[in-house]
Amino acid sequence: MTDKKSEITQAAQTGAPAASSSPGPATSATAPKKTAPAARRQRSMLLPAFIVLLVIVAALGAFAWNQKRLFDETRQNLASQAQSSASAVDQAVEQAQQALSLAQEQSRKIASLESALRESRDQADSLEQAFQTLTDSGSDLVLINDVDHLVTIAQQQLQLSGNVANAVISLETAQAQLARANRPALASLQQTINGDLDRLRAASTIDTAMLSGQLEELGNLLGEAPLLVPDDAAPEPVPAPQESASGAGTGDGGHADPDAPWWKQGMATAEQWSRSAWSAISRDLGQFITVRRVDDATALLMSPDQATRFRETLRLRGMTAQLALLMHQPRVWNAETAVLVKALETRYDPRSQQVRQALKIARQLADTPIDVKLPTVDNSLQAIAALREASARQAEEGAIAAPGQPAAPQAEPDAGNSQADPAAPQAEPATDAATGASASQPQG
Repeated sequence: MTDKKSEITQAAQTGAPAASSSPGPATSATAPKKTAPAARRQRSMLLPAFIVLLVIVAALGAFAWNQKRLFDETRQNLASQAQSSASAVDQAVEQAQQALSLAQEQSRKIASLESALRESRDQADSLEQAFQTLTDSGSDLVLINDVDHLVTIAQQQLQLSGNVANAVISLETAQAQLARANRPALASLQQTINGDLDRLRAASTIDTAMLSGQLEELGNLLGEAPLLVPDDAAPEPVPAPQESASGAGTGDGGHADPDAPWWKQGMATAEQWSRSAWSAISRDLGQFITVRRVDDATALLMSPDQATRFRETLRLRGMTAQLALLMHQPRVWNAETAVLVKALETRYDPRSQQVRQALKIARQLADTPIDVKLPTVDNSLQAIAALREASARQAEEGAIAAPGQPAAPQAEPDAGNSQADPAAPQAEPATDAATGASASQPQG
């Protein structure tokens, strides 16, 4: 029993199975020798399995930890994205509210503008209706006043500046207004304006632009043309080319023949020298002494400073003549042009081409009259005054005939009496017509 217990205990320590008690003694004696290597082999096989098991457990633990870490990171990312999306949604909601408030404000402004536009259209329509009522079916006094204003402008253009072109434009404008109105009561006024317009178109005018250009050219010539006494502005030219040519001719004529004897060559040389000396002396003496016929002796006594002031005075006289041309002052024009002609004839050198050209222009200007009689538009002004007086008289008669009745029945003109009483403003009282007549009197 003791031996069996010791074998069982050794087998338990070594990990080998205990020997059974049933076999015989030979088997129990050889069992311990056979189980020890098997236990060692079993232990050697269990150790790698245990190591593999530990590696697998470690790998599973690492994988589980990595998965947990990835899950945590993913959860954090999703939380941050959700938070940013929530903030973006809040911003979008705020912007949408701002856009909605701005759109509402714009819609209110558009509504107010539309209402203002409708009011403006209504006012424009009412004004257009009132204007049509006033011009078409109402009084002719407004049209008469407009025509009177245009005719007065034409009269002022003719009297102040003599501008026929502007006067024609004013009368053409008045004629166009009467033609558009197409009032039978104003047919006589239109015929009168047509007559004045034809007279203005047929009137002879002065070419102010051409005369001004001639005055400018004359001023330039007066500043450059030579005087009788040479000055700093235009000194007297010396006729050198003609004398040099004559000297060359004498030199060629006195040339000695090379085949002649020596004494003849000497005589020819002496003769040539004497001729050149005489020509030089005569040329020098001719520069000191000149003989001229001058009507004004003071013209030869002018100094260079006096010549400069004289030219400046003539230039100012040319400007005065141009101003007289623009202002239609014939007396000043004639006086200034006569002074220019006299100055050119007495103080300038008539041998110069510039002086002859300036004298020609000055005489043409002096012979050009600027006091051309222009037609007037008095007939049109008288016709307008007659129409205004007839309108005032008819308004007074209407007010006296029906003092207690309203003026509405008189608003419509009578077709049968339109020729007898032209441009009668039945819709206006006598005071209005009188006021309009008095207001337009200063223009006439």
